Amino acid sequence: MVYILIESWWPHGKSEQVGKLYLEVMKKYPDDKSVAKPVVRSAIWSEQEGMHGIVISSVQPGKVKEAMDLSYNRLLMLAPVEGYRFELHIAYDVVEAMPLVGLKAP
Repeated sequence: MVYILIESWWPHGKSEQVGKLYLEVMKKYPDDKSVAKPVVRSAIWSEQEGMHGIVISSVQPGKVKEAMDLSYNRLLMLAPVEGYRFELHIAYDVVEAMPLVGLKAP
């Protein structure tokens, strides 16, 4: 299984703006379960420097590009918020990752 993990950070004072914009983003780019299924739709916590959020989606086989496009379209709508930062990671479960470390998957 392939996962997309998105981490994002923003200043405490921008939370209301980020929240309202997130609702607009999800209306414009709703979940498409034929591409990726939410595992963690959104988990947010406060840190000393600001807010930190994560999103995790499981990608359907052969749909990595489509899932990344959907994710980036969403993130680019949030990017204009002053101080908003994000990282998008592609992660593999243990079976998918085994060849990356020279092992054969069972």
